[in-house]
Amino acid sequence: MVVRTRTFHETYREDLALFRTLWSRAWLAALVAALAALPFVAGAYPVYLVTLACIAVVGALGLNLLTGYTGQISLGHSAFLAIGAYGGGVLANRLGLPFWLVLPAAGCIAAAAGIAVGLPCLRLKGLYLAMATMAFGVVVEHVVVTWSAVTGGVRGMHVPPARLGAIALDGD
Repeated sequence: MVVRTRTFHETYREDLALFRTLWSRAWLAALVAALAALPFVAGAYPVYLVTLACIAVVGALGLNLLTGYTGQISLGHSAFLAIGAYGGGVLANRLGLPFWLVLPAAGCIAAAAGIAVGLPCLRLKGLYLAMATMAFGVVVEHVVVTWSAVTGGVRGMHVPPARLGAIALDGD
């Protein structure tokens, strides 16, 4: 008996498919269910660690888009994460905007910063692009630390807990 497996892709849609098999979809569903149940079965510290890991995953996925699909190198990728985070913090803290509006606005702020940095760097490749992104990361870190009136400096800023209507998302 010959078992034939399909090891090649005939279309771009198949090549770019994120979950190609039923098993990968089932494992993803199990992971999502486990993450949703975690706050009910684990303590505060494991939930905190998983939250930090999920934030790091957001940055890693963005870096994967740049490095994995285009082959370019970015050494200042965390600067865009910081710009989105501080932009969202300023919108929530100073302007008092709701969470559901702050989250996409923070993404748009980081995207605008990416466009502002990306347009002058369009013709850079390899080491030159890496140096430009590293320089941008250093500049953003310096601005975050020294512009304490907006960012809180090295102490950071207090951001009010996220709320969805009457539900406060401030617990585990």
